[in-house]
Amino acid sequence: MTFDLRRDRCDRARAWAALAPDGELSQLERRLLDAHVARCAPCRFFAGEIAAIALELRDAAYEAPGRLVALPSVHVRRSVYARLRAAGAVAAVAAMAVGIASRAPLPREEDSRAQLAVPPAHVEAAELQTIRQLRREALLTAQAYPDRPARAFGDQPA
Repeated sequence: MTFDLRRDRCDRARAWAALAPDGELSQLERRLLDAHVARCAPCRFFAGEIAAIALELRDAAYEAPGRLVALPSVHVRRSVYARLRAAGAVAAVAAMAVGIASRAPLPREEDSRAQLAVPPAHVEAAELQTIRQLRREALLTAQAYPDRPARAFGDQPA
């Protein structure tokens, strides 16, 4: 495993660790994070620190600001020149995007099929095993999708 690959995985795991205290991870992301944290001590420490900080912030008492914060209610009028300059910038970006898009080669159908057929080489065996385990659990449990109707004979409309 190269250093860059390990650093990329740790960066991804740390981003997930930052989202975990708020419950913003999917089941797959949560399982991949748990698998990575079980193998990587620095990420385990980081995840623990993030969880402790989030808990401390949630338990902290509300503090009123020392002074009032007021936003101006008066709408600031921009000059005609400033509005024209902004519209010109938007038009320039749109023209540049159209120019770049017109010069880009169109993908051939066989190229897109070939790219889809190649599995990513940077996926670690542990992550693949976690994905397989999640699939197995979803197939074996009847409650995989409790909000969907069963596909049994007789449930189908005539």
